[in-house]
Amino acid sequence: MFGILLIAANHRQAVVLKVVALLAAAALLAATGAAAEPTPPAAAALEEMPSATRDDVVRALRKVRRKYGEDAAVIETQLLINAMRHGSVRATTVSVDGVKPYRGKRYLGFSVETGLIFDSQTRDVVTRIHILWSGIMVPTIERLASPRIPADGIKVALQYHHRPYKSRDELRTGMDRPGTSEETVFYLLTPDLTELAARHLTTRDLIARARISVDGKERDVEIADPDPPEAPGPE
Repeated sequence: MFGILLIAANHRQAVVLKVVALLAAAALLAATGAAAEPTPPAAAALEEMPSATRDDVVRALRKVRRKYGEDAAVIETQLLINAMRHGSVRATTVSVDGVKPYRGKRYLGFSVETGLIFDSQTRDVVTRIHILWSGIMVPTIERLASPRIPADGIKVALQYHHRPYKSRDELRTGMDRPGTSEETVFYLLTPDLTELAARHLTTRDLIARARISVDGKERDVEIADPDPPEAPGPE
């Protein structure tokens, strides 16, 4: 298993954009093997992240790239970035779990602790699935220009919590009580990702083809119409 980053939830809004800069620089170094230092914004991001260093990120991304290919490193990086951009309030981590079988196919697995806490009163389980899909999964897989996955597909396990709350301020005052833990897993086949990249499929088509489970139980997920809310809960 290759884990690339752990971001503390403290001062999250201030560091998200800087983390993006750091990861972009680290991904470039991992891909090219260049010895050049990252740009000053990336270096500044490093100083504000006590649980990670530039070398840690570069080293982990290189391991993923060598073992599983460039797209695996892209997916890992994008999953982290998109979880942080779409409402994460707790620590966020991502790791690559290797290739494992599921229902007759082999999937390259990614595990993400998203740091999200959903409002259980206004975001039921189906709505939570759609928010995870549109906020984290879609912008991640759309970065794959010509998918090359060393397996039949990818498995992305997204862990999060849910509990009732009425505002983001209320949520922040109860961070030590995140609520019920839940995990949604998306299984996507490589040929479907290739069709998406070629614009032969839409992301709405793709979610209809995906296998999706919540806490280990597969679910049939219909296309959301109208579109679900974007945030995990009330602002």
